[in-house]
Formats: sequence, C-alpha cells, structure tokens
Amino acid sequence: MKGHIVAALCWLVPAIAQAQDFPTRPVTLVVPFSAGGVTDQVARLVASKVADSVGQPLVTENRPGAGGQVAASVVKQSPPDGYTLLVGDVATHAINASLYSKLPYDPVKDFVPVTRMVEMAHVLVVPMESPFKTINDLIAGARAKAGSVTYASVGVGSGAHLLGEILKSEHGLDIVHVPYRGSSQIVPDLLANRVGFFFGAVGSMSPLIAQGKLRALLVTDRQRADLLPNVPSAVEAGMPDLDLRLWFGILAPGGTAGAVVKRLNGEFVKALRRADVSQRLREMGAKIVAGSPEEFSEAMTADTARLGAVVRKSGARLD
Repeated sequence: MKGHIVAALCWLVPAIAQAQDFPTRPVTLVVPFSAGGVTDQVARLVASKVADSVGQPLVTENRPGAGGQVAASVVKQSPPDGYTLLVGDVATHAINASLYSKLPYDPVKDFVPVTRMVEMAHVLVVPMESPFKTINDLIAGARAKAGSVTYASVGVGSGAHLLGEILKSEHGLDIVHVPYRGSSQIVPDLLANRVGFFFGAVGSMSPLIAQGKLRALLVTDRQRADLLPNVPSAVEAGMPDLDLRLWFGILAPGGTAGAVVKRLNGEFVKALRRADVSQRLREMGAKIVAGSPEEFSEAMTADTARLGAVVRKSGARLD
C-alpha cells in the first residue's frame, strides 16, 4: 500500500508542477474557418487577453475545410500537452457525428473540453435585389422555381448548411447548397446577388443589414437579437424548427492532463469575463457561456442528441 501511495505521489508532483509552469512557450489555437470570420474574430480577441495573462503568445492558425474535420484532425494528432488547442464549434462537436458516415476523429474520445466561449444566433439574409421580403416569400419562390434558388454556407456540416437542410426538408424545397470556405468569401457574392440566401452570424451580418446592403428575414432564435431588434425571431416568423444557435469553445487533445485543462479553463474564463471583452462580444452579437469543462461536456452531449435528430429528419448525409 505504501508503495502505491509513493508511486501516486511521484506521478502527481510532476503533473502539478507542469500546470504551475504551463505555458512556457507559445500556444496554438486551431480555428476550423478562414481568417476574418466571426469564429476567427472571437478566437483572436480572447487569445490576446489570455496571452497577456500567461505571458506567452497564443497563435491563431486557420485550418478551414470539410466542416471542421481538417482542424479537428490536426489537433487530434497533436501531443496532449495543452500547447495545441481546437476552437471547436457546434459543427465539429455536435452536428458532424450524425452528418458524416465516417469521421477522422471521435468528438468525445479524441478531445478534452476546456470551456465553451460564446453562442450566437444566425440571421437569414438575402441580397437587396432579391424579390424575397419575408421567409414565406422565399419558400414560395423556391417552390415556384425548383432547383434555381441557391444558399451559401461556410462549409458542409456547418450550422448554416444544417439550417438550409432543415428549411429544405420542412417545406419540401428543391434548393441548391453552395459551400464556401468562410463567410468572408460569401459576402461579395451575396452583395452581387450571385447566391440566393445565407444563414450568417448576427454579429457579422448586422452592419451590412444596417447599411441597407442586405435584407434580413429572420433570426434563428426564440427571441429577437439585440443587434437586430426589427427582425423577427424564428418563432415569430412561424419557423420554430429554425431555432439554432452557433456556439464554439476550446478543446484540448484527448489525454491532456487534468491540471493543464484546469489552468486553461481558468485563463479562458477569466479572459471572457473581462469587461472590455464582454462589451466587444456583445457588439458582435455573442452571448458569453463560459463555464467548467463538465458544463461544456454536458452541452455537447445534449446538442449532439438534439441536432442529430434534426440531421436524421432532414435526410442530410455525407460520406
């Protein structure tokens, strides 16, 4: 028995020391989307505050592609030492498990949750030249011209893609999905009326809506967004199935020491709750949902079940 206690202490002391010293070199945040998008903006904002606190750079690395699979695979294969982290989202860790027949990573076994950061509603936008003034106009137009109405997304398996699939399934529409590598590539095509509609993050789309460059039809939430008080919620518009909020948070490779995860959680939560960060996030249309790793795990489990049911009902499936 005494030998076991000594062995346990021999393991515990280095782990505690590792957490106390961590980090001693730059930490990399791998973002599943291209630079300039809302996920990238939030990641860089929070990373800068964490870097100030820990005294080491937090480097943001954009690895878009395959609905987050590229970024998730990079982090999965990284050493479990806390120096490479994933900015995972509702696609990588809730939707993809049901959408893809085979994933190159296991959302549960290959990652350790650190903390959720924020959640955001989407807003359905159309070009100003579009004939669609309401969601019912869009549905009627898509029925009248089957196969001609297109919708953009930030990639297969993203929240924007799933929302399009829900709309398609619920109303029996023949609409065409056009995946992009990020929202920064979508906006020019929206403004030029080269794509029919897009479910974009409220924070990213609200300035263009305010400037009269895009028209908003509804917000994918049960209530109106503070940034878009004149735009009906999905419930108000009679489309309760379009209630879907984007969330993203920090995950470490599976096997990362609990003490390191605790240190990371503390630093990210502290950064998110800073007054200047909170204010900036509100301006971006984000709601802070920072909490414990256990709370993040519970949220992922719940959304995997809820959104998995939506995916299966929509018939969306990718190989």
